Amino acid sequence: MVTRKTELEEIDGTPEKRLFLSIISDYDLKTGLCELVDNAIDFWISNDKSTSLEVEIILDFNRQIISIRDNAGGVKEQDLRLLIAPGATGNKSHEEVIGTFGVGGKRAGVALGELVEIRTRYKREKSLEIDLTNEWLQSDDWALAAYEIPNVAPGTTSVEISKLRQSFDEEDIDIVREHLSETYDWFIRDGCKITLNGEGLSPIRFDVWAYPPGFEPKEAVFTITPRAEQSLKVTMTAGLIRDRVPEKDNYGVYVYCNHRLIVKELRTRDVGYFVSGEAGVPHPDASLCRVIVHVQGAPDVMPWNSSKSGLNFNHAAFSQLRPTLIGLVSYFSSLSRRTKNNWDNAVYPHARGRVQTIEPSEISIGRKITLPKLPRTRKPARIDALRSKNKAVLRQKPWTLGLIEAMGLVDLISKQKLDTKNRVALILLDSNFEIALKEFIVNRTDIFPPHVYNDAKIVQLFKARHSVINDVKQHVNLTPALLAKVQHYYNLRNKLVHERATVGITDAQVLDYRKTVEKVLRLLFNLKFPSD
Repeated sequence: MVTRKTELEEIDGTPEKRLFLSIISDYDLKTGLCELVDNAIDFWISNDKSTSLEVEIILDFNRQIISIRDNAGGVKEQDLRLLIAPGATGNKSHEEVIGTFGVGGKRAGVALGELVEIRTRYKREKSLEIDLTNEWLQSDDWALAAYEIPNVAPGTTSVEISKLRQSFDEEDIDIVREHLSETYDWFIRDGCKITLNGEGLSPIRFDVWAYPPGFEPKEAVFTITPRAEQSLKVTMTAGLIRDRVPEKDNYGVYVYCNHRLIVKELRTRDVGYFVSGEAGVPHPDASLCRVIVHVQGAPDVMPWNSSKSGLNFNHAAFSQLRPTLIGLVSYFSSLSRRTKNNWDNAVYPHARGRVQTIEPSEISIGRKITLPKLPRTRKPARIDALRSKNKAVLRQKPWTLGLIEAMGLVDLISKQKLDTKNRVALILLDSNFEIALKEFIVNRTDIFPPHVYNDAKIVQLFKARHSVINDVKQHVNLTPALLAKVQHYYNLRNKLVHERATVGITDAQVLDYRKTVEKVLRLLFNLKFPSD
């Protein structure tokens, strides 16, 4: 049966201005400025890089005005519509540029302020200006006046944004400086000069690799084809890092598209984290793992989102590179964990070496890669773990070393095949408790003045343990329940030392007393103990 079609009036498909307004919340100062810098870089590339690119950004804190000027070549009069028409772009799909959607710079300016004044001059042709105002944005008319103006330098474009929608302060300027230095690292190193408030930006790189023998960084280079006859070159470099900053959590996945940083410190399920058998839950012990991904090619098949502030994980390009990425993230996260107790010796000192290339034959799109066998793990002795966990305390209170090592010895004794090991462990724990009280009194001269607590006083005081405890608990919250346990095990110790019959000590009693003494050491010296 043939369906008959009756033609009606044409539908007007002109976009509405609220297209701009709907995305204002998607942009902050960093994202908006990057869109404008992206525009400058793309114009520069489209104009065949005829000059050295200079981008000058001014964030006027006092006047709350944003200015950005570039010498990328300027915009031709017949191309002014590219500055305002959503979807219009002069970029060719085959060029390795950053912009592709034809909306970024336009909506970024509108998102940042109610008045956007754009001045441009293509080569030595006439100087032109267009103004994006709140009144134009709220009208239904897309027509926009263009003006000829004097005195714009040849080949330059400037954008001035005022009546800002969100104010910024001096701290925001510092944040922007770091963000731009990271985002355009490659371009700055390639000779592009970007200044912020008169100060040139220095590139910030993330390829600060460690080269432990046998476990050097690995590099995989391969091609993906997210769309028929449109391919992308992918370069992944993964390894352990030497610039770990615990406070910043600066590890995970970093992705660049056409040399522009899109996302950093990515640690989601999409790249292998939170998945058992892959990278697992993000944790400080895996924080030496970093994978840097460079994707090069046509911008319209890149896996980024439209504001270039994140990735589209459902994109065909990401789906094709994902298995190799997860393989590298999982491998070096595991390597970080396996070496965590010896980073100072096994990782950080190895500052020189070569990145090892993964043979192309080992990379198969859609499959994980095969990497060298990871080193065997050996759980460190408790005494080593205690020293490591209390490095900061030991620097400030070196007298606590004996207390820490004694607790490690208790664990060591408990693992011996000796019939009387629990008796020895109990005596050591009780002695360590008493020594801890002495160290507290001797070294806390602010509350136990040496002229009062002299040698004679201390000798007299320690003839009766309850006297020592009474003096200490005036300054430390040793609870009755805690002290009752200490007294219980002190009585057991006395039975061992002073009574005819030898009492039996169980594993459970040693464990309980060890945890009790650990609580006392935490209270007295802020010592830390790994969980069992």
